[in-house]
This record gives sequence, C-alpha cells and structure tokens, in this order.
Amino acid sequence: MDRFRSLPLPALLPILFVLVGGLYFAIGLVSDQDTDSLVARAVGSFFYALVMTTFFGFLIAHRRRRAGGTETAAAIQRAVRSGELPEHVDHVVWTRELESTRKRYRNNRVVVPVMVVLFAAFSVWAAATVSPFWWLILVLFVGACAYSVWETRRALRNIEHLLTALRGSWTIDQPDASRTDSPANQAG
Repeated sequence: MDRFRSLPLPALLPILFVLVGGLYFAIGLVSDQDTDSLVARAVGSFFYALVMTTFFGFLIAHRRRRAGGTETAAAIQRAVRSGELPEHVDHVVWTRELESTRKRYRNNRVVVPVMVVLFAAFSVWAAATVSPFWWLILVLFVGACAYSVWETRRALRNIEHLLTALRGSWTIDQPDASRTDSPANQAG
C-alpha cells in the first residue's frame, strides 16, 4: 500500500481510473444481467470513472501539497497506521497534518454509523424490489463499515500517541528568569 501511495499522480491516476471504472462496470453488470445495454453501461462507467478520478486527483494533490510532498504524506499515513514517529520530522507540518487526520477520523465516528443505517435501509428496500443481489452488497458494506470502525479506533489511538511524542520531542527554549540581562532583573 505504501508503494501505491508513493506513486506520482501521472502514474496513480490511470490506475485509479481503471479500478474505479472497472468496479463500477462490474457492479452494474452483476446487479443487472441485461446484456443489451453493455455499451451504455461501458460509457456510463467511463464517465463515472472520469469524474471520480478527477475528484480524487484534486484531493490527493491537495493533501500531498499540504503535507510537503508525496513522501511526507506517505510517511504520515504510515505513522498513523503503525503508531511510530520517524526521526527528523518537521514538527509544524506533522502536527498540522496529524490534527487534520484526527479530525477526519473523529468525524468517522459519527458518519459511519449514519451511513450504515441509511445504506442498510436502502439495501433492504432494493433487495426486496430490485434484485436479491443487494443482500450481498449490504453484507459487504456492513463488513467495510465494521473495518472502518476498528481502523478509526486504532488510528485515533495512534494519532494521540504520535502527537504526544511530537510535543515531547519539540521543546522551545524559554528565557531564563535568573539571567542578569533579562528585563525583569534590569528593572530591579
């Protein structure tokens, strides 16, 4: 996964385009076996993949730029996953990015349960009215959300550990009040 995250955008975006478009096409094909509309499904998958790749491309570029580059962004994600702070990091950038990542994971604690309820209701309706295939989609989605809950808890714990380590390793020199050249000592 680290190798995938470290790819430059010109290499990453075509892979993302193929994955998103192929997955969209496959899900549409499995959920509706009507082979008469394969060309329409392929065109729809192409445009869906184009829009999603563009969106993710801007999002990835923004995050990488904000983190100070591809390698730093990958190192931050690796640190969030492992809980280990690498040596010689830019404390300002890492603190900002870890706090931003912590905010996103905290939002997951609210968003994921809401998504599960809404998608479960939709899937039950779709399974009853459209196709029984939606039961499989529901099981996969609930499994992904369960993993997301576990990953969120682990990431938040690791982020807190990383922020504590960052704050502990970065000390600011405080002026010594006992020095004779300090303004407080010169006034008296």
